[in-house]
Amino acid sequence: MSDKGILDWFGKRKESSVTIGARGHVMVVRDTVAELKNALDCMVKGDAVAAVKCTERLMLCEKEADRIEDKLCAEISRGELSVQERENLIRFVRQTDKVANWAKEGAIYLQLLNETNAKVPVEIWSELAHMTDELIEEIKFLVGAIENMNADPKKVFGEIDSLNDQERIIDGLYFTCIKHAHLSEMDPRGLYLVDELIEAIEMAADSGKSCGDAINIMLISRGV
Repeated sequence: MSDKGILDWFGKRKESSVTIGARGHVMVVRDTVAELKNALDCMVKGDAVAAVKCTERLMLCEKEADRIEDKLCAEISRGELSVQERENLIRFVRQTDKVANWAKEGAIYLQLLNETNAKVPVEIWSELAHMTDELIEEIKFLVGAIENMNADPKKVFGEIDSLNDQERIIDGLYFTCIKHAHLSEMDPRGLYLVDELIEAIEMAADSGKSCGDAINIMLISRGV
């Protein structure tokens, strides 16, 4: 393989189907997170029925993300990349998919909150929706990094810096939301489920940061 190696891999797949490209995978992951945001927006409005429909669409998106992950990893394994490049790229794909996995976890806890008729203050739902909105912004920076992998590595590093800044914003919102939840008058079961939902969003953000770290490693290993 040429000196560009892994950069060529991204470049060729920028022009291919979303079902086999790294960018396509991230876009489906973003759709998964967007459905969690939609569900939380519905809960802010008190529309639990609409929220359930959003979580059902989320599950379909997450399943599609898993399918693309498997296909991508199989393609990487058959490619001409070095062993180290394969490992780095597969690590990136796996970390990307974890964002969708955590969004799915969040949706499960949201469903449980509905099914147990937990009384969650609207302010908490609003803060959760805000966290998820910021998570979508983080993923946008990840998409930007991927799009520039074979075009402008300097822009990639800029997108990763923005992604890291975004993850820190979500960290701050995480602590604020946890505090407000524990200062509320929710019953213990509801509080537990809200804590888990908050944690799922935070872990999705951490996984997004790990994607950025993986891209940094891939570029630095190529001497970029």
